[in-house]
Amino acid sequence: MGLGKTLQAISFLCYLKVCQLSHGPFLVICPLSVTDGWVSEIVKFAPKLEVFKYVGDKEYRRSLRKKIHDHVKGQSTTLNVLLPFDVLLTTYDIVLMDQDFLSQIPWQYAIIDEAQRLKNSKSVLFNVLKDRYIMPRRLLMTGTPIQNNLSELWALMYFCMPSAFGTLDQFLSTFKDISDLTSVHDAPKVKGRLKILRSVLRAFMLRRTKSELIERGNLVLPPLTETTVLIPLAILQKKVYMSILRKELPKLLALSSGASNHPSLQNIVMQLRKACSHPYLFPGIEPEPYEEGEHLVQASGKLLILDQLLQKLHSSGHRVLLFAQMTHTLDILQDFLELRNYSYERLDGSIRAEERFAAIRSFSSSSSNMGLNSAVDHNEAFVFMISTRAGGVGLNLVAADTVIFYEQDWNPQVDKQALQRAHRIGQMNHVLCINLVTEHTVEEVIMRRAERKLRLSLNVMGDNILEDEDKETSGVGTGDLKSIIFGLHMFDPTDINNGKHKDMDLPEINAIADKVIALRNEFDRDGRKFEVNPRNLLKEYDVKEGGSASFSRDLDLDEASYLSWVKKFEEVSKSSSDPIKELRSRRNLDEDNSVKLESAKKKAEEKKLSKWKALGYNSLSVKDPVIQPDGDDITSVTGSVNFVYGDCTTPSNICPSEPAIVFSCVDTSGHWGHGGMFDALTRLSTSISDAYERASEHGDLHLGDLHLIRLEDGSDEQNMDGNAPKWVALAVVQSYNPRRKVPRSEISLQHLESCLSKAAFSAAQNSASIHMPRIGYQDGSDRSEWYTVERLLRKYASLHNIKIFVYYYRRSR
Repeated sequence: MGLGKTLQAISFLCYLKVCQLSHGPFLVICPLSVTDGWVSEIVKFAPKLEVFKYVGDKEYRRSLRKKIHDHVKGQSTTLNVLLPFDVLLTTYDIVLMDQDFLSQIPWQYAIIDEAQRLKNSKSVLFNVLKDRYIMPRRLLMTGTPIQNNLSELWALMYFCMPSAFGTLDQFLSTFKDISDLTSVHDAPKVKGRLKILRSVLRAFMLRRTKSELIERGNLVLPPLTETTVLIPLAILQKKVYMSILRKELPKLLALSSGASNHPSLQNIVMQLRKACSHPYLFPGIEPEPYEEGEHLVQASGKLLILDQLLQKLHSSGHRVLLFAQMTHTLDILQDFLELRNYSYERLDGSIRAEERFAAIRSFSSSSSNMGLNSAVDHNEAFVFMISTRAGGVGLNLVAADTVIFYEQDWNPQVDKQALQRAHRIGQMNHVLCINLVTEHTVEEVIMRRAERKLRLSLNVMGDNILEDEDKETSGVGTGDLKSIIFGLHMFDPTDINNGKHKDMDLPEINAIADKVIALRNEFDRDGRKFEVNPRNLLKEYDVKEGGSASFSRDLDLDEASYLSWVKKFEEVSKSSSDPIKELRSRRNLDEDNSVKLESAKKKAEEKKLSKWKALGYNSLSVKDPVIQPDGDDITSVTGSVNFVYGDCTTPSNICPSEPAIVFSCVDTSGHWGHGGMFDALTRLSTSISDAYERASEHGDLHLGDLHLIRLEDGSDEQNMDGNAPKWVALAVVQSYNPRRKVPRSEISLQHLESCLSKAAFSAAQNSASIHMPRIGYQDGSDRSEWYTVERLLRKYASLHNIKIFVYYYRRSR
């Protein structure tokens, strides 16, 4: 939580070494994103400790193991063997992958950072470390020893000191009553057990909280102001929200009879949350042609508010941490930041180790106490976008003084941890935390339930926890889901039909943003929490401190209101058509025109094939897909677009033993080029260039054509990874005219879409994935082109339920 755990642990290891209480070796296990921070702190504060960073890809780690082996082998004696380090620093994943090597070393002391990863005593990580690794002395570091239940506390304590704690069943049978929040203050027996547990924990745990340290005067931090902004749905969002509810109406009706199961409820809530964030999270909602523009901002109420907030924060010199739950949401936010020309860094679970470290260093490199009235240096990142689960713990990002949660986690403890990335030791400025919540939706219901649980919960440690089922994997418990669904009656389905609902205008949005920004300067006391309601604000009411009184009633038991709402929604659904189906139906081609066009194409095709047959030529050009997948269900989000580093001509590195199509762009010249993709494809197989040139010779090279060449079993790539079939798809998307000043044209997006459609259809038919280099936007000269390409990739990945991998090529140094 930013209270100096890392530095204290380093000081302890240094004490053991300098005072000769232990010569090591010491093992430190931590999240990948904080390994750089550990190294820099050890170098800065304990230079006498030799630190060895055991992180990297498989080949790099093999070279590190060889280095250790050569160092040991070079010593003259086998007694008291000295390793080339005092501290070996690695990650959770690597201690599992390389356990055969690392478990051979007798670790004198082991430190596990962010030890909540060990909260599940049945996990592979827990049992491998406990049973295979030699580490008799262990230090666990965590800001949240309990996130959900007492079983987690037992797991951590048992791992740390197995001989002092009994079995889980014994522990729970003794202390299970402590988790009953309603009986803690009433039953003397429970109070006595709570007292015993706390006394036991004090012997094994050094527990510090910010509030305690600040109260004692041991810690001075700048104030923290938290505010929740309740935002109306934009019109398009409300249509999508309505469409989801309409589709799930049978399940909502079944809920009242107890027939709905947990997965179906979970899916409903997840789809509604996506609609609250941005409608473009659903395939087919963004209007074509896919072009950058204000439609991206206007489609979401949250993005409208965020737009104004960032404008004001940027002009006054603040820097921002922007958290979201879904990586696709980060994609949309990234497009928005590009549209507004804001500098940014990004961290999510798909980012490789070196890119994570580079992003963190880049954002943290500038001074955190820059003048608030000065403009932000354009060389610095203004916004750091982070997925909460990937970067919500362990990072030190005090260069930012504003934290915005675009999406909230199921468990508010996770968001609290993420907030500590900025409000921690080293922060010099007043920190403003802004939670963006869509009002009268499932998001507000989830927020209200979390508020109430945090107020009522009692932790044996003395601060807030949640007594819920494990949310890290399942998202939310069944009981909570039913309560959330019951809270749907907040949403009024008649707004769209009666014309009451309209998007906020610019003065309204400005008023909200001004009030939120002003909270940083109006209140200097720490721990203040506010709520900004647009309706109250526009009536010249002030912001509220704390939660809303309108939600003091128990949403869990309000089944009568829910049933009344379902009946009302059913009536509205019967009297109106589905707005999303109407939106999509406008994009369908006229059936009569399509039939006439197909007839003409068929005659021309028969004539062409007759000519080629006489010449002995067999075309590899893929025909237009005849059957298009059904895209009416907006909640059925399938397929994916993934961004990776590497060489797209070796797809077996990413998808071993799976069929793959390598997608590459060519022009109409008929002349095979040199360098780049041309050389890479030639190394793959000479049949590729032969097929391209032969197509040109027979007049079979037109814009929009896709030539699909299957690699023979004898090709180099085909033999690299078993017998999984591989193809190369040559997409003809550039015209060539030697008379032009620049003979080769730019990529035609119209013909690129045609080729992507054919490639995606072919991939689906062969259960293959598509692998391609990034197309366009290589030098930053035309961002809008890449925006369109990315949308097309997502469209066809979703339509055909395939995986598309876009490669960034890392050149060798």
